[in-house]
Amino acid sequence: MSAEEWDELEPEREWTPADRLRLAGWVLIFANLLGVLLLAPVGDSAIVQAAEAAGTDDGPGRLTFWVSVIGVTLVGNAIGAAAAATRQRWAIVPPLLAAAGCWVGFAAASALV
Repeated sequence: MSAEEWDELEPEREWTPADRLRLAGWVLIFANLLGVLLLAPVGDSAIVQAAEAAGTDDGPGRLTFWVSVIGVTLVGNAIGAAAAATRQRWAIVPPLLAAAGCWVGFAAASALV
């Protein structure tokens, strides 16, 4: 297949700022999910170690941590994915809020220990 035939089949796509924001939203969604899968166990073990060092119960802190991380990640990324799928310009905002919410959940859980 020649280059001319290929250009007819697959024309070059023009990337608009809205397209770039949607793509960034999808990248953030997947990065957030990967980050939660990799870093949530680290946060959990940090809460357990802090509770052991303080001689307190780690149950409330761990429960707060996991409920907040899972809840914020699922809700934020679901809204972001729905916004990106429907081509909304604000699709990048929910994954950013989900990432920030995970850190807030960790801080709240750490305060309970």
